[in-house]
Formats: sequence, structure tokens, C-alpha cells
Amino acid sequence: MNDTFQEIDDDNAQAPEHLKGMLTAEIDAIRDIMQIVQMFLGETMVAGVKLLQELEQKETKDE
Repeated sequence: MNDTFQEIDDDNAQAPEHLKGMLTAEIDAIRDIMQIVQMFLGETMVAGVKLLQELEQKETKDE
């Protein structure tokens, strides 16, 4: 019985250079998008959590 994975699996397999470039470009784009998201949402989320903590502390003091 032939093992299909052994036929596909080749330790010396190399990706074409244009494919490597495309993959690197995709990774860079994802990294850039994540930095933008972190810039806009990261600080907003931290401020929101701090606000909620302050409100919770205020409610517990009032009780």
C-alpha cells in the first residue's frame, strides 16, 4: 500500500522564490494591520477597563 504522505513529504522541497515573496508580503500586511488595530483599540480598551474598575469601586463604596 502506497503512503501518499510519504510521496508528498520531501525533506529537500523548496518553495519558489515568488511564493516566498508573496508569503512575506502577506505576513507584513497582517503585522501592519495588527499594529493599527492595537493603536486604535488597545488604548481605548485600557481606558474602558479602567473606567469600569473606577465605577465598580465607586459602587462598592456607596453600599
